[in-house]
Amino acid sequence: MKRYLYNYQTIVDFSEAVPFHAVMLRCQPAGNACQTVEQEHLVVSPDYWLQAGCDAFGNRILYGGSTEPHGSFAYVSTGIVTTDVYQIKYAGENLFMYKQPTTLTAIQEPLLATPDNVLGAASAICDWLSDNIVYQPQCTTVETTASEVLERKRGVCQDFAHLMIALCRQRGIPARYVNGFIVGEGETHAWVEVFDGYSWLGFDPTHARRISDGYVKLAHGRDVRDCSVSRGLYTGQATQQTTIHVTLQEI
Repeated sequence: MKRYLYNYQTIVDFSEAVPFHAVMLRCQPAGNACQTVEQEHLVVSPDYWLQAGCDAFGNRILYGGSTEPHGSFAYVSTGIVTTDVYQIKYAGENLFMYKQPTTLTAIQEPLLATPDNVLGAASAICDWLSDNIVYQPQCTTVETTASEVLERKRGVCQDFAHLMIALCRQRGIPARYVNGFIVGEGETHAWVEVFDGYSWLGFDPTHARRISDGYVKLAHGRDVRDCSVSRGLYTGQATQQTTIHVTLQEI
């Protein structure tokens, strides 16, 4: 077992004061068979109220907002998580929806032959992505599809995850998108969970490996749209600039 200290910080600056801002956050680690939240603390801008709940995928969410004019929104989520072997037992999820392509994960033609077993197929897909797709920061957006990534042959962790999901689903393997933290500093990271008939197993196609230590999960869904860390809606004509910083370190 491993213990990790996580710290997730977000600051949203508006170009002018906004009178209303509604938010939904998935910034707290998930609790499951391979991950236990020992401590957690959340600090938000003082004029915001938040309530805890769950979304349709069982992810932890915080939702709320502010009705006072303000020029920024900030929050810090921090705590300690203990992790074990990355293997999440089946809990009655609708596997059918994790086999169906979404707008972001649809591709047309089969690309490669893989072993019949799930672990072999997932490992082969990870290796293929590492050999054929180049990691390039800021070359795509949250709306970039797996087909576009395949055509450009470059992307970020979100794109690697979407393309692996597409390739798994082509083979009838249930696969879902995961976001969370990886050891080091930077932003959030994206990876994939595949279902082997008994459990969900983690694969990181960006680094071409099966997940063991060094990862803390926040949320999962069919693709990134289902489990973004932060979403918001505000009134007025302001533009916004968001700064994110994440730290995960073993303790």
